[in-house]
This record gives sequence, structure tokens and C-alpha cells, in this order.
Amino acid sequence: MHRATVALAFLLCATSCLEMEQTVTLGADGAGRQVVVLKMAEATLAEIAKASEAAQLGAVPNPAAVFEREAVAAELRSAGLELVRHATQRAAGRRTVELEASFTDFATLRKSPLCGSSAEWELAAGPRPGTAKLTLFPQGKAAWGEARAKAEQLGASDDPIAAEFFRKRQQQLAGLDVVVRLQVPGDVLVWTRNLDKTGDREVTARITADKLKTPEDLVRWLAPRFEVVFDATGCKLPL
Repeated sequence: MHRATVALAFLLCATSCLEMEQTVTLGADGAGRQVVVLKMAEATLAEIAKASEAAQLGAVPNPAAVFEREAVAAELRSAGLELVRHATQRAAGRRTVELEASFTDFATLRKSPLCGSSAEWELAAGPRPGTAKLTLFPQGKAAWGEARAKAEQLGASDDPIAAEFFRKRQQQLAGLDVVVRLQVPGDVLVWTRNLDKTGDREVTARITADKLKTPEDLVRWLAPRFEVVFDATGCKLPL
């Protein structure tokens, strides 16, 4: 199973008719779990397979492999994670998979394919003693920097080509609903604007098509940064 196979299904803002909810729970010692629920139409799965075939020039990964327990377990195992639960459902032209994986330390989370093959995680000391900062770049840190610069450029210009591209992309993304939830081992203190505080120790980002109102919005959500600062008192984290 190609590493890109699982990642392909979880690319943020990749396609329409995609519902994905992912919760990453980080424990006080750096161990934790990832829970993913993915729902998509059979037609969307076929579109992803076709796009994958064109991109791979014949070396085609199987995007449906995320629905196969043994394939997912093998890929997670190769990254050091353990598949704890995997359940699938197929009804009314839609496919659903629910899976849970565990990791033994933060270094292993950084290798997890479940946020995408380009994802980068950072864990560092926070701005004040006794705090820690957790950051996720789903498309990588460099991509986030480029997206931020591009969004600022778009906001300062009136580019008709960019506007037309956005209009077409907005139509394609109808039905998109992606949730990324971070649960940390201490009380949440500070978080980025693209997150909502949804619990004492939890922040959540929800990306839906109706939130993408401008070309700048689209560019920023295609390569976001999610960051949370929390109370790390009593934690044994590799800061």
C-alpha cells in the first residue's frame, strides 16, 4: 500500500462531497490517539482514483484502500502506529470508514499518514514557563508560508483570473465538510483564529464550502496552520 493512498483521502479541501472528522488526542507523556471518520460518495471516490491515475502516470495507488482494514493496519504499522479500530459501511451510494490509531510518543505522531503525507507537527515550549505550543501544518510549513503570502497578494489586488478560478473551485467544493480537532493535556490558553475553543482542553477547526467566500479564504484553507498554546504543568512532553 502506497503511503499516499491514505493521505489522498484526507487532503483538506481536496474535493467536493467529502465529510471528514479527525480528532488527535495528545497525552501528558506525548502518547495519544487519532480517530478519523471519513464519508464520501462513490462518485467522489471514482474522481479521486481518476485524478490519482493522471498524477501518477500509471503508478496508480488505490484510494479505496482506506476502506480495507489490513491495508490501513499495514501502513500505520510501518509508521509506528497501531490500528485499534476500523469499521466500514456502504449504503445509498456512499462509503464510510471509522478508524482509530494509537501512537506511543510525539515522534510517532509526526510520522502518521492520517493527516496527509505532507503534514508537519511541531511541539515546543510556550511563551510562558509551564506552557507548551502544539502546531499542525496539514500541507507542510513551507506550503503554509507560501499560502499566506499568496493570500496577502490576492487581498491587495483585483485579479480577474484568480476570481474566475475561485468561482469554479467554489462550485466544485459544494458539500465539503472537514473537521480537525486537537485535544491537549492541559487547559487551552491561546489558539489561532482558524480554530474555535470547544472545550477546556480542546480546539476545533471546521472547514465547509460556505466559509470559502474569497480567493484568499480558499488559499489559506488549502494550506493552513493550526496552533494551540496550553498549560503543560505536570506534563512530560519532549519540548
